[in-house]
Order: sequence, then C-alpha cells, then structure tokens
Amino acid sequence: MKKLLLTASALILGMGISTAANADCNGIYLGVRGGGVDHNYSKSSGVSSNMKELDKTKFMMSGFIGYRYNYWRTELEYVWRDKNDWRKNTGVRAHSDLGFKSYSYMWNNYIDFAPYHWISPYAGVGLGFTKMKFTSTSTNDDGDVFDNTWFFNNSPTRFTWSVGGGLTVKVTNRFNVDAGYRYYDMGAIRKMEVHAHEIYGGIRYVF
Repeated sequence: MKKLLLTASALILGMGISTAANADCNGIYLGVRGGGVDHNYSKSSGVSSNMKELDKTKFMMSGFIGYRYNYWRTELEYVWRDKNDWRKNTGVRAHSDLGFKSYSYMWNNYIDFAPYHWISPYAGVGLGFTKMKFTSTSTNDDGDVFDNTWFFNNSPTRFTWSVGGGLTVKVTNRFNVDAGYRYYDMGAIRKMEVHAHEIYGGIRYVF
C-alpha cells in the first residue's frame, strides 16, 4: 500500500510539473529573424529578358509579435530586405543602373509538431502585403543621365502569401531558437510574377 501511494504521489507530482512546464511555453512572444533571400521572376510576353538578372542573395531581417498555445502559433511580422543592385549595358556607350527592393507585412500561422520536446519541427503559412520598388537610371559615356520612367520607376503594393517550415530548439521553456525556409509569392509588377526563397535563423521569447 505504501509503495502504491508513493507511486501515485510521484505520478501526480510529475504531471503537475509537466503541466507547469507546458504552461510556461504558452503566451505572448516577441522575436527577430535574419538570413538570406533570393528573388526570382517569371515573365509573361512582352517583358525584356534582362529581368532575370535580378536574382541575387540579399540580407533580410524581420521582427514579430505573436501568441503561442500548445501546438499552434500565430504572429504579425514586418520583413525588411536589402536592396538588390546591378548594371546592364544598354548600348555601345551606355548602361543602366537598376535596383529592386521589397518589404512585407505578414500574418503567419504555425503548427509545432513536438512543442514540449527540446527539438521540434514546424510548418507554417502566411498572408499579407509586399511593397516593391523597381528603379533604373541610364547613363552614357559622356555622363548624361536620364531615368527610364516608362518602365522601371514603379512602386506597387501586392497581396503576398508564403509557405515554409523548419526546426525549433528549446533552450528553455520560454526561450527558443528557430531555423527555417520560406517561399513567397509576392504578386505581379509590370507583367512579372515576383517570387522569393528565404533561409533564416531566429529567436523567440515567451513572456
């Protein structure tokens, strides 16, 4: 009887500790992410092939606030991306300096598959909006500068969706380290469909 009571007491105590630890994982959290992003462009008819040259890896950084409950997380995120610059020869004695920049406002939702283990895979989807800007300045060898306003100087805001996944390492019940991948569809600008591939690392803290 004493052994049975001791065993029952140990189980109840263990369940209480586990419940408290699980509760520590839930709540409002803040975090940051950073990594690299590649933009890609699919074109419809009538768009110059030079747009393929925009695909370069650039630095990205984001900040977010969210709420976690058991296996589910939801968050609001702002994503900043470094400007992509390149040069294209447009004639025998002329060239164009081109630029592309984007930043996004996203609502993300995640499923943590093993939220109370030290390592947990997760998957997520996001919806939001992206502000994109193309610029072009053309220069000849005499130093004359002119803007190609007819095509490149454009700054639309487009509906954006994303999907991705990764792994979380639980340093403590409240402090987590993430690593993951995301694919973005940023919508169209001047008959070009804009996409991005992102690899990132991040940290989250539950309050």
